[in-house]
Amino acid sequence: MSTVVIIKALEDGVSVLFATPESSATPTPERLDKGEVLIIPAPDTHEGIRVRGHAEVYTPDHVVSSESGLVIGGRSDEPPSPGLQ
Repeated sequence: MSTVVIIKALEDGVSVLFATPESSATPTPERLDKGEVLIIPAPDTHEGIRVRGHAEVYTPDHVVSSESGLVIGGRSDEPPSPGLQ
C-alpha cells in the first residue's frame, strides 16, 4: 500500500487544493463538510496541497491541525505555484 495523506474536516466548507507540476490553471478545490475525510496519495504526485479551514491532516509522521491555511509539500525556498496563491 502506498503512503497516504488523510484530511479530516472539523467544520463545514473546508477547501483542499492540489497543484501538480504540469498544472497551470487555477485548480478547483475539493470542498469538505464537517466530519468528511479525504484520503489521497502522498504529495509525491502533487507539487503541494493547500488546506483552508479548520481541519486535521494526518501523514505517516505528523498530525497537523489547521485553523486557517496549511500547505503540504513543495519546497519552502520556492514561491507557491500560481494555482496556490
